[in-house]
Amino acid sequence: MDNLWLLTEERPKPSVVLQIIKMYCKDFSDSFSTHGNIKIKPVIKNGFFQFIYVVENLLVGNAQNIYIKTVSGNSSFLDFLLFKQYNAPTEGSDDDNLIMAIEETKTSDDESRNTGVYQRGSKFVYITPYYKNVRLYMLYNEELEAREEKRPSDTSIFGTNILLTLGVTVVGKDTSRWFKPFNNLDELIMFKAGMRMPPAGNVPITIQKFDNHIEISGRLAKPACAGNIGHDPNIGALSMISACIRKLGWTKDIVITMHGVTQQYVNRTHGKNKFLYICSILDMRLDGIIMPLNTAMPELYWHYEKRSEKMADILLHLQTVYNGMYCVYENHAGCERGYFRTKSGDLITLPKKDKTGINNLYIPDVILFDELTDVIILIEGKMLSTLKQGIKDIKNYDSIEQEYIYPLYGDVKIMRWISIFGGNRTRIPHDKVLFYLADNGRIIINSEAPQCIRRAFADTDVLYD
Repeated sequence: MDNLWLLTEERPKPSVVLQIIKMYCKDFSDSFSTHGNIKIKPVIKNGFFQFIYVVENLLVGNAQNIYIKTVSGNSSFLDFLLFKQYNAPTEGSDDDNLIMAIEETKTSDDESRNTGVYQRGSKFVYITPYYKNVRLYMLYNEELEAREEKRPSDTSIFGTNILLTLGVTVVGKDTSRWFKPFNNLDELIMFKAGMRMPPAGNVPITIQKFDNHIEISGRLAKPACAGNIGHDPNIGALSMISACIRKLGWTKDIVITMHGVTQQYVNRTHGKNKFLYICSILDMRLDGIIMPLNTAMPELYWHYEKRSEKMADILLHLQTVYNGMYCVYENHAGCERGYFRTKSGDLITLPKKDKTGINNLYIPDVILFDELTDVIILIEGKMLSTLKQGIKDIKNYDSIEQEYIYPLYGDVKIMRWISIFGGNRTRIPHDKVLFYLADNGRIIINSEAPQCIRRAFADTDVLYD
């Protein structure tokens, strides 16, 4: 029997895994059952991490196991890829069975109109040359309390209607009342023309149809970026709009105007930019720019992650949570930033500044709490090559401790540590390093590690140093 393999850049969450399995069972005529709380267990054998996680207490009728592996995209990348096959997917293989590609967000329409729809939209366009027949999903996974239902913003309606037109299945947001695919190109253009214009001085996104081309205005360069392509919400918006125009049957030119991108930047990148890749995919161009010829996209859509600090801190996070600790906060490299969880279970969005409003609020990659011993551990994740920076970083956590941890958790013992990934050391590389994960999967834990960490790794045969 085949297994399900979930490949992701994110720290996998049981709630999201369950939602994806529900989506899979609905669309692929399978069934599932749960047996207690769903848990994600790192696979550790003889003290070596196998770079695989297994999902426990969630059974799928036509699959033997559910496995998770950490990957990274070579450019724009959707959050989750679900394969159904016996062995783990192989980088670049044409024989792998990708059945679902999912983008997941906890951003609501209230929090950010652009981020919630536009900023992620280019990902659905970018994947198409690599996997033409995969089913695409946008998963809204709101962690905060449900808000009173109200009419979404025009931006949300416009962006969601484009996703539906492109064949993306929207999950976690009711699309029956406010949203529907566009029937034709004129309907798309008319809806956009009826939306509120941005403040004076901003470049509006407009769509103008001519006999032999369509012009879409929109700034791609940030003012401080000197002609670079760096305006992520507009990259997403212009990609989605252009893809929708093609989907609705337009075969003539699509030209992006008022973009602010310079020829010098395009020449310097040699076309190696996610928006320039999308220009190649959709056969569109930037007004006044000589576009790169024969833009070669990256050979692989994804690869197994081997160079990120999050390999160690996600492993530490999941192993400790599996064994009874819980996560107060997470901001793993390249992953979606989490909320700060209070002792009573409430969720708080941490600001970028401390309470003076002047200094940055320095936050570790993971904050873990052990209720049995009243210990809170602040973890700064680093590569072996950036260990010295980690030693400096852990000195900056006074504000997070004094303004949030002590007021919300009381008289706890707080410890500051570093987790390290990379290299093949056989000893702990520094006395501030709590947890070391080598390239070959060897796990070494500091001999001064607190009881809760030792308890979490009992019976795994990891080394202590």
